[in-house]
Amino acid sequence: MNCYTEHFVISSHDIDINGNVRPSIVCRLMQETANHHMRDRKPTYNELFEKGQSYIAIRMAIEQPAQLHMYEEVSVDTWTCSGKGATFLRCYRIRRGDEVVAKAYSEWAVVNLHTGKLCRKSEVDISNFEVDEPLEMHIPVRFHFPEDAAFEKVGEHHVTYSQCDRNLHMNNTFYQDMIWDYLPEMQGKKMTSFSLRFMAEAPLDGTVEIYRAPIETPFDDDCGAEESWYFKTIVNGRTNIEAIVGAARV
Repeated sequence: MNCYTEHFVISSHDIDINGNVRPSIVCRLMQETANHHMRDRKPTYNELFEKGQSYIAIRMAIEQPAQLHMYEEVSVDTWTCSGKGATFLRCYRIRRGDEVVAKAYSEWAVVNLHTGKLCRKSEVDISNFEVDEPLEMHIPVRFHFPEDAAFEKVGEHHVTYSQCDRNLHMNNTFYQDMIWDYLPEMQGKKMTSFSLRFMAEAPLDGTVEIYRAPIETPFDDDCGAEESWYFKTIVNGRTNIEAIVGAARV
């Protein structure tokens, strides 16, 4: 496989009550590797930002068939894939030795920070990046909520300074833990999958309304899910994200 690889150790602050790595850490390991990829292959995140360009997450689907624990050593692979128009594709894989413990497929846009318009692939030079085929996922990357989904409001979240990136909105790696906090009877459960669609920003000092609906049949049997849930969040009357979450008992 033609990929870029980085190595990490799970810290004592990365785990939850059950001793498993938190969902947000899985996402951050992947995206930190992508940032290292940009740093070493160019253009870097900062170089893009100084040009008035920034990556914005559109979709990210993560499957996690195994759990990570304190002080375990992992290798994280990432690579870009052929996209269309203004859509940039990137895949990830986390390995513990030879075991693949998580994998992900993601879609991104690059926005012109001055005009608010999307940049086409021809406007962003990523010709030095490793390229390979996209991963096949068992969970849906694109999905629509059924009209009869029984959503109920389960909480609100205030977007604070420490959660925001240079775009002045909540960084996409905070959503996994925010949603996980509203899974029923969370203690004693583990994540098996997340599929997120990012639709609008959650700005600094904004309020995120969180809604949840049950799914009758788990979406990710291949990852060992025992239950699945729909989530959606609302910010200033607009849909912020939509998500499908899979979980199982520890």
